[in-house]
Amino acid sequence: MTMLRCKQWALAAAASLSFLATAGADDRDFSGSVRRIFDGDSFIVRPARGKDVDVRLQDIDAPEKAQPYGNAARVALIGIIGDRDVFVDVIDTDRYGRKIVRVYREPDRLDVIKALVRDGHVWVYRRTVHDASLIKLEEDARASHRGLWALPEDDRLPPWQYRYLRRKNKQASSVPTTLFTSEPRPWYSESTEASRFHQPITPITAGIVVLPRAVRGGEAGAGRAVIVP
Repeated sequence: MTMLRCKQWALAAAASLSFLATAGADDRDFSGSVRRIFDGDSFIVRPARGKDVDVRLQDIDAPEKAQPYGNAARVALIGIIGDRDVFVDVIDTDRYGRKIVRVYREPDRLDVIKALVRDGHVWVYRRTVHDASLIKLEEDARASHRGLWALPEDDRLPPWQYRYLRRKNKQASSVPTTLFTSEPRPWYSESTEASRFHQPITPITAGIVVLPRAVRGGEAGAGRAVIVP
């Protein structure tokens, strides 16, 4: 075999390995249908086989339901993936047991995270953002006053700051009036709060149209084209 032929085989092998590394599906990834949406960034997906999976979208943070635009963010996510089939790219697991994910709607492969950011329904969590392109999408949404960016500035409190202030207020109000009591002390604990990370779901406003289900049978796989909003 000539030297040129060897180089051609080596290049072909390298290209194949590169494709497998980028296109090979992680064994944690799965396809399923969206069953219940809690807020603008977390929901339950039911795989074709197995138990329901509680997921949270990576890199973004939706307003809490008690905040201005909180229910609107949830309604927006319902409009994108409510009762639809999705492909779930699992990145990690958080301390509450939820899967941290990127999600693509089937069959059009819409990138759900980018769609939410583009339309101004969520904040980008810049402290740990993995996809830098989300920052530009957020800046464009802010400049165009889309979604939550149309709210008065006083109503645009980042959800992580809102949760921090809520925890502080809860801690302040939980200080016992006496240190000598036989009753359990109502100290705030993160584990107690963790069991209540989903606030009560507000009914969807009448007139909201939920998109029809995607056509089944199109098994999602890595390496397929993804629609970027």
